[in-house]
Amino acid sequence: MKKLSVLFLVIASFACAAENEGLDELKRLCEKDAGLKIYKTVEADGYYNAYSESGWGDALIKGPYQFYEYCDDSPSLSKAALIPEPGCYRLRKVHRKEGQCHQRIDEKLSTFVVAPYPKFLEEFCIEVQKIENPTAIYSFHSESKSWSDKNGVSEFRRSHVFVKDRLSSETLGEYISYSYNEKPRHTSPKSCNIINKQIPSFVDAKLVESTIITHQGEMK
Repeated sequence: MKKLSVLFLVIASFACAAENEGLDELKRLCEKDAGLKIYKTVEADGYYNAYSESGWGDALIKGPYQFYEYCDDSPSLSKAALIPEPGCYRLRKVHRKEGQCHQRIDEKLSTFVVAPYPKFLEEFCIEVQKIENPTAIYSFHSESKSWSDKNGVSEFRRSHVFVKDRLSSETLGEYISYSYNEKPRHTSPKSCNIINKQIPSFVDAKLVESTIITHQGEMK
């Protein structure tokens, strides 16, 4: 029994040491280049999301933008899909009285009973236009890469999101973060904003809103 207790303590000690080394490496990575950087602010009423369609609600309903573009070559065929047909689309916030509401989106939004959806639907709705290619000058991009720790179990990940000018390919703003997961699928990852309170989370950083300023603000 005593031998088992000693063995357990040794294993626990090694595990603790490995985690501390991992967190030390995470701290080093975060200090290297993590955080929000805005190089230039621009004016526009919307943007193209080159990564996903999932941000349209935050942009048009919760945010100040008037249009949102995205492309999806293989959309989900489920009932939950925004638009099940492949292609590029421009979603636009319009006054309900214009009669341009997209029925599928309108029905989807009507199932949400918490703010700001009910108030939004009283006056506004979403118009959908299929387009050949994105037309927005500015675009949002997301990329990430991961690698194993030297122990072969733990994992590091670098997340990089950025806004760029599609005409010049100039990066206008970016947000970088790292995370460390001691036991993937068993433990939650720790990220830069957890170990360094001076580094904002992605949500708090508001990269797009801090880079692309709307011409007119909210519709009246």
